[in-house]
Amino acid sequence: MLQLIMTKKLNKYISINPRVVGGEPVISGTRIPVERVYNLIKQGESVEKLKENYPDVSSKKIQYVIAYLMKAGLDEFKKTQKIQIAS
Repeated sequence: MLQLIMTKKLNKYISINPRVVGGEPVISGTRIPVERVYNLIKQGESVEKLKENYPDVSSKKIQYVIAYLMKAGLDEFKKTQKIQIAS
């Protein structure tokens, strides 16, 4: 249930479009791959530093994407999104 609620809310923050970055999940309204954010956070990047690097992205979007990915993991996220796209 929590996964479904988080996934519905996530649609405001992450989008997938075959014409944008080859269909990779990106932060909505940008061409910033979610995987890039995930890897930067795993390497110790702070939210403040991400905000400096991507000033056009709201802190709320960055924080929500990070929170979700840290909880669910990138692989689970990709699996969930592929299932939704196929439906």
